[in-house]
Amino acid sequence: MTPDAEPESTEPLLASREGGGLRVVLVGVCLAVSILAVYAPVREHQFLNYDDDEYVTANTAVRNGLSSDSVHWAFTSTHQATWHPLTSLSHMLDVELFGLRAGPHLRMNVILHVMATLMLLVVMREMTGALGPSAFVAGVFALHPLHVESVAWVSERKDVLSGLLWMVALWRYGRFARRPTRVRYLVLVLVFGMALLAKPMVVTLPFVLLLLDVWPLRRFGHGSRSGGGRTWGALVLEKLPLLLMAIAVGIVTFLVQRGAGAVAPLAAVPLGPRVANALVAYATYLRKAVWPVDLAPFYPFDPGLPLAQVVGAGVLLASVSVLVVAMHRGRPYLLVGWFWFIGTLVPVIGLIRHGEQAMADRFTYLPLVGVSIMVAWGLRDLFEHRRGVLAGLGVGALAVCALLTARQVAFWENSATLFRHTLAVTSGNHLAHTNLAVALTRAGAADEAMPHYAEALRLKPDYAKAQVNFGKALADRGQWEVAAVHYAEALRLDPGMAMAEYNWGLLLADQGELEAAIARYSRALALNPRYARAYNNRGSANAALRRYPEAIADYRAALEIAPDLAPAHNNLAVALEEIGDPEAAVAHYASAVRLAPDDPKARYNFAAALVGQDRAAESIAHYRVVVRLAPNLVEARYGLAVALGAVGREDDAMDAAEQAAALARSSGRLETAREIEAWMRRYPDAASSAAR
Repeated sequence: MTPDAEPESTEPLLASREGGGLRVVLVGVCLAVSILAVYAPVREHQFLNYDDDEYVTANTAVRNGLSSDSVHWAFTSTHQATWHPLTSLSHMLDVELFGLRAGPHLRMNVILHVMATLMLLVVMREMTGALGPSAFVAGVFALHPLHVESVAWVSERKDVLSGLLWMVALWRYGRFARRPTRVRYLVLVLVFGMALLAKPMVVTLPFVLLLLDVWPLRRFGHGSRSGGGRTWGALVLEKLPLLLMAIAVGIVTFLVQRGAGAVAPLAAVPLGPRVANALVAYATYLRKAVWPVDLAPFYPFDPGLPLAQVVGAGVLLASVSVLVVAMHRGRPYLLVGWFWFIGTLVPVIGLIRHGEQAMADRFTYLPLVGVSIMVAWGLRDLFEHRRGVLAGLGVGALAVCALLTARQVAFWENSATLFRHTLAVTSGNHLAHTNLAVALTRAGAADEAMPHYAEALRLKPDYAKAQVNFGKALADRGQWEVAAVHYAEALRLDPGMAMAEYNWGLLLADQGELEAAIARYSRALALNPRYARAYNNRGSANAALRRYPEAIADYRAALEIAPDLAPAHNNLAVALEEIGDPEAAVAHYASAVRLAPDDPKARYNFAAALVGQDRAAESIAHYRVVVRLAPNLVEARYGLAVALGAVGREDDAMDAAEQAAALARSSGRLETAREIEAWMRRYPDAASSAAR
């Protein structure tokens, strides 16, 4: 395929090289500082309710951090209808290092974006020898508002990680092109393989390498700069291993997405609307590249696009394609940049439909480089003798990009902010209404959320996620019968929706229909065997039926999947106490308190268990925390009195008991008040007995 070694080409790729190494370093520093500045606010951002739960916060395999089991899961499981084990491992590493705080995860995205930008600068500079245009291309990549989605969203780790590996692959290919050796080729194959494991969209890399062979590497025909003219056949054959890798990953990705029900069949979305959407999406990406306003994380698919809009987009694309081909001899960078843009978008342009979106800003993370190349070298030729003007235009354009990017970053602060903005810049957006409603519900603004749930279902009645979320909101308001109707509809639309079965189980349990709830939880587990909360709540239903062996088995299954699930630790401890194993119960109560230190229920149970184990002195601090967290909890003040009495602190015990009795009376719990007062009359004998 390639010789073991050829003399390294020392001929510059252009007639002269612009700028020395120090200038490249200075440009790189400026780009890095600019990125860090505009993305600095992400350190205070939150996880979003759009995919971040699926990728990180509610994903038990990721939440557990790096382990042999999690590594095995990353390589053997599909995730959000795709397979990207390297990205999953990077999320696990973040959890291992930073826990579940969004800020550090996002700062890691920013660091990867900085590295990808610097790598792009190096690649373009080495391949072309031109520092100015290379700096502009890297600057657009660094600061364009279209890239905010890829950087300021935890779930898009796959973009910045695969983007960095893409740039490294280009760099290694440039070195290979200068001096082809087997070792250099194997390094290229390794890096490309890693990029594929981060995000399958990089399957287009071999195609881009062929474009780079045309320009700036000029490896095709008699103009080859690395020795000897090469035919297209030879260049394609050279990339055959990469092409085979891309084809294999493409097939795997398609099968995974189809298996998960994420690929829409032609019967659902015919070919005509798909082609129309693809043409308009290409044109819209170009418009947003030049005028990046009204950006949103989700653009609804419209199967009825106006014919004039579709025809206009098609004419634009065809005209530019013809023009760049006609000009390829004198300005080959136009052809390379244009078909870089067109080609790298092919996997996500919607001809094979994955997801409901018409397009997505994040899809431009790598394709936009092609457009930047066209602009950078096109303006360089246009202002060949006015480099000062050109530099001013470039710096001005990047400054505007930086300002727009800083503004766009602010919208990604949290779910409510993001989806309020999305509704302001898009129309008919069922997903934005749903996600805003979920955010409002979690923030305690359920009344404000309800109209958004209703609007989401008006816009898209067959949106199963909106059906189940609306059902949960209704159930929380006590409208159980109506909630059940929405759960049933969600399951009709998506029979594999484990969340609908689980929420229906919660509703039935709240109504006291424990056997029916257990059946729903079991269906949820059949659909998703790693549904830790379903195990936990099925255990609670079994415990309420006094089936403690079954309950304990469910709690242990939940904790095997999610060791950090605090309610399962607390519930398991209660069940263990019921079967007479208080020592094991205390250990699980301790875990529950460690994982959820502000949960008064878990801490109260822990304190009471400590008293039962003759560890009253240890329980006092926990009771005091419960009193602070839940000042109206009579049992906490009474328990504190008993613990204080058990260690001989009589005055403090009486004060706590008096407070407990007074609180019980003021809340109408007269029997409890009399019980506490009776304990006070028997004190200190009662305290001593309670301690035993």
